[in-house]
Order: sequence, then C-alpha cells, then structure tokens
Amino acid sequence: MIQIENKAQCCGCGACYNICPTKAIRMTPDEKGFIYPQIESQKCIDCGLCVKVCDFRKFTPTKLAPDCYAVKHIDENEISTSRSGAFFIALAQFVLSHDDVVFGCVIEDCRYVYIRYATDKEGVNAFKGSKYVQSDTCDTFSECEKFLKQGKLVLYSGLGCQIHGLISYLKLKKTDTAKLITCDIVCHGAPSPKLWRQYIDMWDSLNKFKVVGVDFRNKTLSGWRAHYESLLLDNNTVVNADRWTYMFSAQVMFRESCYNCKYTTPNRRTDFTIADFWGIEKNVPEFDDNKGVSLVLVRTEKAKKVFKQLTNINYVKTELENSLQPNLIHPSYKGKEYDRFWNGYKKNNQKTIKKYFFPSSARIFKQKIIRKLKLLRGKLGNIKRRFIK
Repeated sequence: MIQIENKAQCCGCGACYNICPTKAIRMTPDEKGFIYPQIESQKCIDCGLCVKVCDFRKFTPTKLAPDCYAVKHIDENEISTSRSGAFFIALAQFVLSHDDVVFGCVIEDCRYVYIRYATDKEGVNAFKGSKYVQSDTCDTFSECEKFLKQGKLVLYSGLGCQIHGLISYLKLKKTDTAKLITCDIVCHGAPSPKLWRQYIDMWDSLNKFKVVGVDFRNKTLSGWRAHYESLLLDNNTVVNADRWTYMFSAQVMFRESCYNCKYTTPNRRTDFTIADFWGIEKNVPEFDDNKGVSLVLVRTEKAKKVFKQLTNINYVKTELENSLQPNLIHPSYKGKEYDRFWNGYKKNNQKTIKKYFFPSSARIFKQKIIRKLKLLRGKLGNIKRRFIK
C-alpha cells in the first residue's frame, strides 16, 4: 500500500489511481489544492501495484542522448496561436492524419485543468497554449491503454512526471507501446489548481464582469518573449494582466515535488521533449523572429522515424549543450516568499490571495523598484568582475 509520508516524493501523476484493480485509491486534494492518493483500506487487497507503478520514487536518467532541434511550424497561424514554435501541433496533425488519438491539456470553465483526448482538429486546438496550473490526468492512463489495445496510434502529451507515470503504468500492465508516441514538456513548476480557482473567483467578486476565457501567455501583446495573461470577460472585452505570471515567476505556488523534480534532465524515457527555445537568438539567430521557436529533443528510434515524416515543420539541428533550458538541468528553487505566502494562506487564504494577486498600487510600485534594483545590482556585479579580471 502506497504511503505518502513526504509530499516531495509524490508528483500526483495518478498512475497508482489508474492501476488499482479494486479502485481503492482516490486522488484527493490537500489544503493547498494538490492531489495525493488516499487509500480506502476496506477495498485494498495489498497487491502492491500502487507502489510498483510509482516512477517518481525510482526514476534514474537514461543513457539516451537526444538529438536537438530548433523547430517552427510552416503555418504562421499555428505559431501565433501556440506558445512557442507549434511543434506539438505539427506532431498532433501527423497523428490525426492517420485518424488516431491525441491526449493533451485543456482548461474547462476557466477553472479546471485536465488531460483529455481528442480525435479531431477542433479537439486538439483546445490543447494549444500553456496552462500554468497542475493538470489532473484523471482516467487517461487507462483510456490510453484501451486505444493502444485497439491498435490506434496514440500521442500522449503532458508533464515529464505525468508521462513517466504513464510509461510505468503501461509497462506494468504489459501493454504493447509500439504505437504510442510520448511528448513531454520542460516544466518550470506546477501551480496549485485550488489557488487558480480562488484567483479567478476573487477576480469575479471584485469586478463587474466575469472571466469566461483565459490565455495564460498572450503573444499578440508584445511577442513571444513577453509573458502576460489575458482574461476574456463576459462583456466580450479582454483584460491583460501579469499577476498570475508574477507569482509563477516568484516560484512560491508549485507542488512540493516540483522543487524535488526527478525529470529535470535531457535523459528522459519519453520520445520527444519540447520547450520554448530560449537563447535561440544566440544559437540560430536567423530563426529568431520573436514569434516563437520550439526546442525539440528527439530521443528514441521511434521518435526519429516520426520526426523525419513531419512535412509541416522547418527545423535546424543544434548542439544540446548550447540549448539546455534551466529546468533540463535542475529543479526550480523555492522562492523567498514561499513560507510567508503559504503561512499567510493557511491563516486566511482570501486575505493572502488579495494581497499577492490584487495588490495595491503602492505594493506593485515597490515590487517594480526591487526588481530594477536587483537587475542593476547584477549589472554592476558583472562590470566589477570584468574590471577585476
């Protein structure tokens, strides 16, 4: 029977929930809103599958050295409606052309983030864009297994922890994965789903119009490198904000396991790994137009064969050591405000959410001054080091 004694050792992927033969496991949110397995002891038969399937506790990097590419979709509309270079969409279009199945992340009712599957373009379009909230895999591991047994070609996309959980689940279930394509995302951290819902609820309570749509990173405002969320209101207007983005960057609202992530390495077991190609202006400057470029790691022989068949992308091969993003090297660190934020949240969550997500003008001004001082301090430090040399 799986026991969560240290929350940093559970990523909430749901593999244990999906594999339990008696449905004795429920994924239940804690006080911060992150889901963990809870055992109904009267249903448990002590088969041990929930312990065996847990990849997060036993993962070690593979020796597979991935090929590395800068990639852009040939259709600029796909790039403009995606967060980077739209490689995921290119891959999904390949799978749909075979009349098969794509799993991806969707946000429903602006509040709930899930992994779902789609079999058409409209469904796949809902997977576009970053969702800076931890998603729930629900029953998708068993659904993926079902489609594979039907002989379907299946693309499953998600976070590294989720897909490694899926791989472990399918291996334990002795499922043939020859027609499974896995594509994981370089993740900075997974924010609390409960916190996101409370943020939107408070927005609705403080404003005349309600949120009916969200774009977590709107490229149309200032290009690919800028990071603003856009909220569509029920009066058909759009409000651009950066408070969720600010708190995301502050690294205070991630799951405990994110600060202990095992998958912050290029040596994963997935077929593809994708990310924003930050640093493209140095690696492949002719590819940089501030519209978005995907960093794509192509790892397995299966992935290499699929990549060669993609006719809807432009790409340039790059050197891995020059292309690594921070979260391919190490997990995110806890922000300085982490303890203060969650201690305040525990005492009065509404007051804390209002303080951090809807601050006064004076607080916002103070934060901007602090950020500018930090940047200035960093620049002065660089000048000093060059002078000493």
